[in-house]
Amino acid sequence: MPANDVSLSKPSKAFRFVLVTQGPDLLDWDTLDALYEAGCGDATIGRNTLEFARAAQTRDEALCSAMRDVESVPGVSVLRVEFSDSASGRS
Repeated sequence: MPANDVSLSKPSKAFRFVLVTQGPDLLDWDTLDALYEAGCGDATIGRNTLEFARAAQTRDEALCSAMRDVESVPGVSVLRVEFSDSASGRS
């Protein structure tokens, strides 16, 4: 095997969930820009919700990375996470 042959693990699937937030209106242009810059380009955004389809190896990794990204935006905090059977990443 060549020395530069590195196995990179890639996310195996997209996990779907909704983060309900408190704080500023997420549809405000400045907040939208901040969310995109924070890494939330994979979310559909509402006034106080972000519906994610986040690629990761596990649901916990997807959820933790999304929460970290969202809460890095000043004033925005996650109140709760919502899952449904079709949005849980389960087959």
